[in-house]
Amino acid sequence: MTEKKDKGFIRLDYAALGDSTVNASAIPIELVKKAHGMMGRQAREEILKLIDNSLRVLAAEVAQRRVSPLELYKVGQEGVLEAIKVYHPNQDKTFREFALAFAQQAMVVARSKMASASQPQTLAPPPLRKDPPASKE
Repeated sequence: MTEKKDKGFIRLDYAALGDSTVNASAIPIELVKKAHGMMGRQAREEILKLIDNSLRVLAAEVAQRRVSPLELYKVGQEGVLEAIKVYHPNQDKTFREFALAFAQQAMVVARSKMASASQPQTLAPPPLRKDPPASKE
């Protein structure tokens, strides 16, 4: 029997979650500078690999059983790529802190959009007529 993978779940590395050195490892500024350029695809992919575990945990926390963590993870990845574009090395925050805050904001916005879209919209009641309908004779 072949194993079916549920596409709604994301894998979390629980061993890495307890290791503060993995979560707090700095992303080199040189790598962020490379990622800014037009030829920085490999640098952007490397940044996504370095921030992957933190992004997965963040997606699971933001989802709060309302929406799919996998969808939020994808939104978070897009948020990290956007953070690469706007990050300046002379900021007081490290890139990891900045990118995770940026990704979290994107996830929260996406969660609220997804949650509101899934709730049925109530229709307004029909307007009341002032005079009764005329009877046909």
